[in-house]
Amino acid sequence: MLLKDKVAIVSGVGPGLGRATALALAREGAAVGLAARTEERVQSVADEIVAMGGRALAIATNVVDPDDCVAAMAAVVAEFGGVDILVNSAFRGDPGLPFAEADLNKWRKVFDVNVWGSLQLTQAAVPHLQARGGGSIVFVNSMSARKIREREGSYAASKGALLVAVRSLATELGSDGIRVNSVVPGWIWGPNVQLYVDWQISERGVTSEEVIAEITEAIPLGFIPPQEDIAEAILFFASDMSRVITGQSLDVNGGEYFGQ
Repeated sequence: MLLKDKVAIVSGVGPGLGRATALALAREGAAVGLAARTEERVQSVADEIVAMGGRALAIATNVVDPDDCVAAMAAVVAEFGGVDILVNSAFRGDPGLPFAEADLNKWRKVFDVNVWGSLQLTQAAVPHLQARGGGSIVFVNSMSARKIREREGSYAASKGALLVAVRSLATELGSDGIRVNSVVPGWIWGPNVQLYVDWQISERGVTSEEVIAEITEAIPLGFIPPQEDIAEAILFFASDMSRVITGQSLDVNGGEYFGQ
C-alpha cells in the first residue's frame, strides 16, 4: 500500500472528485479525514471507506471559516494522531456572466472558497505536517486558468492564483520536508459533467453522444477523463512516488491543453 500508516484530509468531499480522491487514498492505506459543508454527504463517503475496511472521519467544514479549518485539522489529529497529506479539493464555480455585467461581490465569493479557503486549510495543516517531519499538500487546480474561456473570469483567476501559490508554498515549506503540488484537470467525467450533458440534451434536443463528441473533439485521447483517473494523479503526488517533486502543476486532461 502506497499510503500505509499515513493520515490524509480531503476538502470538498461530495459525489465527484473529492469522493473519488478519498476512496483512492483509503484504498492505499491512508486514514482519511473528510471535510465538506454537508455533513450527511461526507458521512456517506466515510461509511463507504469503513465498509471497505478503511478508516475515515467525517467533519462538517466550511473552508471559508478559518476556525472551521483549524477545528477540522484538530479533529483529524485527535482521531488519527497526525496529518501527513492534505488535498484541497473544495471549490466554487463561476457565476457565468461577462465581466462587464458581473457582480464583483460574487467574484469575491469564488475567491473566498478557491483561494482563501484552500490557503486557510493549508495554513492550519502546516504545523501538523511539520510535526510529522514533512508531508504532501495537493491542490486541485483547473485548466480554466490556462485555457481561457469567456464567462469564466472569476473561476479562472482564482485558479490562476493557486498556480502561483503552489510554487510559492513549495519554496517556503520545502525545508520542512513538505511538498506542494497541484493537478490541473480539464473536463472531468463525473456528476457535474453528467449534469451538463443532460442540460445540453434538454436545451438543444441533441443526444448525449453528440454532446460528448463536441467535448472530446479537442481532447487528443478521445474521451473525457473519469474522476477516478484524476484521483490517481492526486494519489501520485500524495505518495512517496513523487518524493522528489515539489512546486509542480500536472496537466491531467487527456491532452486537451499542454501547460507550460
